[in-house]
Amino acid sequence: MTTLTSAWPALLSDPHALLETAIIVGIVVLAMVGFLTGLKQLMGDLRNLRKVKA
Repeated sequence: MTTLTSAWPALLSDPHALLETAIIVGIVVLAMVGFLTGLKQLMGDLRNLRKVKA
């Protein structure tokens, strides 16, 4: 936690670092949303596969 709190002044003083951090966080969030959506779709497909087999 201290590393994060000590990083804020450095990020706020350097706009390029702040922009890079925002871009990386955005990419990670999009990847997480895509991954969770894919898992949800996979679960639905598996559920439908079980219904078709029976």
